[in-house]
Amino acid sequence: MDHEIKQKIKGLYWAIASEVFNTVFCYLTVFGSIFLLFLNRLSIPENRIGILLSFFPFCGIIAPFISGYVEYLGTKKVFLFCWFARKTVASLLLLLPKIIYNFGSEAGIFYVTTIIMVFALLRAAGETAYYPWAKEFVPDNLRGKFTAIGGIITGTAGLGAIFFASKIVGEGSGIEAYMKVISAGCVSGFISVFFMSLVPGGKPVRGKKTTFDIFRISEPFRDKNFHYFLYAIGLALFGFSMMAFLPIFLKEKLNFIPGNVIILDNATIAGFILTGFLWGYIGDRFGGRPVIITSLALYSIVPAGWLFLFRDSFSIFPVVLFLYLLSGLSQPGRTVGIYRILYSGIIKDNNTAIFYTSIYYAWIGFIGGLAPLFAGHILKILSNFQIKFSFFTFDAYSILFLINLFFHFAAIFFIRKVRADKQITTREMVFSIARNVFERK
Repeated sequence: MDHEIKQKIKGLYWAIASEVFNTVFCYLTVFGSIFLLFLNRLSIPENRIGILLSFFPFCGIIAPFISGYVEYLGTKKVFLFCWFARKTVASLLLLLPKIIYNFGSEAGIFYVTTIIMVFALLRAAGETAYYPWAKEFVPDNLRGKFTAIGGIITGTAGLGAIFFASKIVGEGSGIEAYMKVISAGCVSGFISVFFMSLVPGGKPVRGKKTTFDIFRISEPFRDKNFHYFLYAIGLALFGFSMMAFLPIFLKEKLNFIPGNVIILDNATIAGFILTGFLWGYIGDRFGGRPVIITSLALYSIVPAGWLFLFRDSFSIFPVVLFLYLLSGLSQPGRTVGIYRILYSGIIKDNNTAIFYTSIYYAWIGFIGGLAPLFAGHILKILSNFQIKFSFFTFDAYSILFLINLFFHFAAIFFIRKVRADKQITTREMVFSIARNVFERK
């Protein structure tokens, strides 16, 4: 038993090391501001960008249908195969300049679209395997700290990746600068796969039905507590995902140069690093529900700030920097709260983990796919809509900010109905923290 515990602890270190390199891969390739600016550089309109971005989450809908096969083949094996394959597919983006040179820009856009579709499918299959595997290799009593510490370390790596990318893109011209960034990201991605192969667990479950079984997969739907959890997470995710167009808003509405847009991501990462361990500690001590309620309330200030932003101000950059930072300060609480409630509160048995996690993943995929489609459509049809007030401007982006704000309030309402993993209210948590602070003074 002692050997097994030591192997699990060692596996946590390898998992964090893998996340570090995977984070660099994500920031430098197909996620974040860099990729969005890359698509914008290809002159792809917002509604088509919304469709491309929706591929990533929408493919998560396959999770319940492949969960039996993943369980039979082994979560670790499926994850490693899909993670290696998706890095290989992402590296095909390096051929894009030749495609455009030989066949034109439309062929290049079609090529990028195909790569994203295949990448998104591999990502969905890999993450379908990861969630139940994570339930196995991360002990519940360390889950909050693991999430927080991992976030801090990977956030630090992300800071370096963003600085590197902003320098390359800021000094370069055309898509060649983006190709340099993507090539560095792909190398980091392959290293992350190797480290994840050293994490224990994820063995195949033989003797179970591998085809889609509606009766087995429907078990979590009888859990009313799980329903409220999905409603809350779906609302918050829909609002949050519409902010994917924020880099284009900064570039086109506030006239920020691409290098500065990319560097702003570091403010979000810095916020994550500053509060990551604190959210993890609070989550393990007080439970997931008060943590996620607090983080959602804190984040609600962000869309309100964007909505009433005075765009014509000469000193607007510090305000934008603060909003990015505030978003980062709140995000670890959301992450810690979600996984504590899901793994430590809702899922009580490892044998049912894959059913809950596959449905959860399909749900966030469906919602996360709708959001950029909806946002891109709004930006397209209301591209000329604008009302100027004395202190702020109301346009298509303002509508997205307003929806984001409203949906986060609605998410707080539903998350309060979720049965807590620890019977501590948000008020009790706040009073306890305040009492400890003042007693020490």
